[in-house]
Amino acid sequence: MMHLPARPQHVIRQALLAAFTFFLLISAVHVVLCAQNATSAIEVDYFYEEGCLKCQQALPVIEEVTNSYGCNLTSHEIISSYDLARGYGISVVPAVVVDKRIVITYNDYQGNVTLLKDLLTQAIVTGSEEKRNISIVEEDEAGRGLSFYLVFVAGLLAGFNPCILAVMAFLATLILSSSGNKKDILKMIVGFCSGIFITYMVVGLSILGTVHILPSLKSTITSAMVVLIFILGCWHIYDAYYLRKYARSTFHTPKAMVRLLERTAKSNILFLSFASGGLFSLVKAPCVGAIYFSILDMLVGRTDLARGAFYLAVYNFGVIFPIIVLGILLGYGMKPETITELKENKRVEIRLFTGVILILLALLLHLHII
Repeated sequence: MMHLPARPQHVIRQALLAAFTFFLLISAVHVVLCAQNATSAIEVDYFYEEGCLKCQQALPVIEEVTNSYGCNLTSHEIISSYDLARGYGISVVPAVVVDKRIVITYNDYQGNVTLLKDLLTQAIVTGSEEKRNISIVEEDEAGRGLSFYLVFVAGLLAGFNPCILAVMAFLATLILSSSGNKKDILKMIVGFCSGIFITYMVVGLSILGTVHILPSLKSTITSAMVVLIFILGCWHIYDAYYLRKYARSTFHTPKAMVRLLERTAKSNILFLSFASGGLFSLVKAPCVGAIYFSILDMLVGRTDLARGAFYLAVYNFGVIFPIIVLGILLGYGMKPETITELKENKRVEIRLFTGVILILLALLLHLHII
């Protein structure tokens, strides 16, 4: 009799292949973001006056040099742009401003176009080197403790959470008892994971966007997050003690959410699973979102909005990845009781470990070590 290979093993291989593909994708995005920062062109502003012979003599040299270095050349008529010229201290034309900082006027080269070419070239080279150094420093500061591989691993740790495992087992049991359909299990996984992913993305981008628009709030938001992370760490340690002593958790699930989860198994599985995932992310934030807040605190003020969204997406994929794997295994025959046993056997250790890590993270963030 021929034995078919175990489907769960085949599914795991597919899931690992998907994860590897995702790593390649985010690596490519990371490289593109870095390249965009490193290769941004130098800005050159040229001030002239209509009918100025000196300006007409200088312009071909300015265009030649800026084109050779790939600069962005912008021309300004000094009368119509008087306020801008005055801001640079320019009172005579022709004049050139390189990288918004280095000013070259006619008085600097006295009609010697060869000297003008040398001065402009030197200014552009100096500006490029300084901009490159600033970009490297900003990249180091933005990336300090923010390797996307580490962010993904942090998401994985958050995904292996007793609260998530409990809801997964509960939903799978309800669906299997009502329909027993594997497709329904997979629909539940897609909806539940999408709800978690989108909710955390919206919340994270809202906070990052607020800091981007109102930089003055950065200190307040980061301080509030550090305090919140510390409190959640203490709560996790207390919950580990409470679990060991009373065999039940202090992280309660509201009855309204339980009723929503029960309805998920009966109709419109995809939509209700999506709603359950989003609601779960908010209601169980003290249980599930503590590590998320730590990552968010490191992102606030250290990255721009695009890079912040990238890191958030990496983290959120890490959160839902174990859910996807477990959900596919449930769809192909693994019993929900297996997840329940895993949750029950290790939840005290997971709670204690998570609590200690969160308190350490809060201290490191407070001391600006990470």
